[in-house]
Amino acid sequence: MEINKPYLFIELNEKNFIFLAVKYDENFNFEVLHSVSANSEVIRNGIILDAEIAIKIIKDNLDIMEKKINFMFKSATTIISHNNFNCINISGFKRLNGAQVLEENVSYILNNLKKIVLENQPERYLVHLFNSNFILDKKLLKNPPIGLHGDFYNHHLTFFLLPKNDFKNLTNLLNNCNLNLDRIILKPLTNGLDKILNNKDKNSFATIHFGKEQSNISIFNNLSFVYSENFDFGTDIIMRDVSKVCSLSFENVKKIFHEMDFNEIKQKSTEEKYLDKKFFVENNFRKISLNLLNEIINARVEELINLILKKNINLKISNETLETTYYSFDDLNFIDIFKQKLFKNNSDKMLVKFENKSQDQNLTSCLISAELIGRGWEREAIPTIQTKKSIIARLFSIFFK
Repeated sequence: MEINKPYLFIELNEKNFIFLAVKYDENFNFEVLHSVSANSEVIRNGIILDAEIAIKIIKDNLDIMEKKINFMFKSATTIISHNNFNCINISGFKRLNGAQVLEENVSYILNNLKKIVLENQPERYLVHLFNSNFILDKKLLKNPPIGLHGDFYNHHLTFFLLPKNDFKNLTNLLNNCNLNLDRIILKPLTNGLDKILNNKDKNSFATIHFGKEQSNISIFNNLSFVYSENFDFGTDIIMRDVSKVCSLSFENVKKIFHEMDFNEIKQKSTEEKYLDKKFFVENNFRKISLNLLNEIINARVEELINLILKKNINLKISNETLETTYYSFDDLNFIDIFKQKLFKNNSDKMLVKFENKSQDQNLTSCLISAELIGRGWEREAIPTIQTKKSIIARLFSIFFK
């Protein structure tokens, strides 16, 4: 990254491609030069389905941006909504017996863990690496305790890895547009950093995103991205349940979910009410109880929340410390449905928040990525592309040379 020269970010998601050009000053603050969005359906579950169409979209919009700002880009950072990445948590330690923690102790742990993970994941490419915890004599610290004395030092890392073939396909996609790939950033990371930077939520929280056919939960703890998991189901599964149980076409069910006021059926009523005739376009009218509809929806929503969060065995420890959970949806009609279920049954102390916007229809991920590239992130162990770095970033630059 060069000061006072345009820098390009490209977000590739299943709805559109988003392009953002920024320029950094000497203090690594950035100015937005231009942005553009192009509709696209050539990506599914993070996989490029039609490279020719994707190349054309990028080339056409790149041409628009370059003419607008009078600059020709040679490289870009990409933000991807990929569902096929691996998240690995691993710890290393050093017995000190009263000695000081030295730079070489931390360096050895980091490089040894990195070597172990990459040797055991030869078909994976390292995208992100975070310092999850620094623990000296069972005390959790904010930074590596270099110079401090102790008996036992434990260092915890979180790795995020992408299949190498997907990395190669992304590299080739940009190369065919005369661009080099500078860096890959996972969208779940930008969603979490958005909460930290804008909501000042610096403790332990989860972001849960429900797509129509895919879902994701990501956990952030003490400024670090510590866990992420993808699920092969989304909000469409709720509508399919209604379609199956009520013997309605899926198109009719979508119409019900998009047009019906679910406040009408948020709880059981002593007075039996039925689904309105207007929803029976492709089916003969039948009396379908709103109470039945309510039971089907509530049962499936509860099951999804349990699978992703409350009874997820991978989050057994994290669930005990989570303070806030943020919910977002591709289909915004599900916000009220989940609100009713979560607020009614939320006996925990965990704060529940909902985002009333589509995750893929704005510049948030690109803007957060621009902040990440410019200033780095104190818990990320892979140094960002910049010349000015914090003490911790410089330290990790040395470790990973």
